[in-house]
Amino acid sequence: MASKNDATESGNQPSHGLNPVLERNIEILVERRRQETQAAGFHARLARAITQFVGSMAFIYLHAFVYGVWIVANLATLPGIPRFDPTLVFLATEASVEAIFLSTFVLITQNHMSAAAERRANLDVQIGC
Repeated sequence: MASKNDATESGNQPSHGLNPVLERNIEILVERRRQETQAAGFHARLARAITQFVGSMAFIYLHAFVYGVWIVANLATLPGIPRFDPTLVFLATEASVEAIFLSTFVLITQNHMSAAAERRANLDVQIGC
């Protein structure tokens, strides 16, 4: 009875229990996804990078710090920091503009993901026929 060790000793790669055709198809799909990622334009890569950062805890920590300092600097008296937005109107405006841009980047990324899902669905249909 052959074991996984027999496969590696004979110079073949272990099959991990998968059908060779299935392994080949998985490798092709992984390569295709890599090529699609590399072929993405600058704007698509930028939108993806921004969306990934916005969805991280680093983004939350950065905003908590910046907004916290902004609020404290304008509502309390801090030595060496003049009040530059005592009514916090500029903060509200900045947050609104930021929300517009961030939602746009998320929508762009979702559109790319939707197009990729549609291509995969079409591939599934072709495979199923």
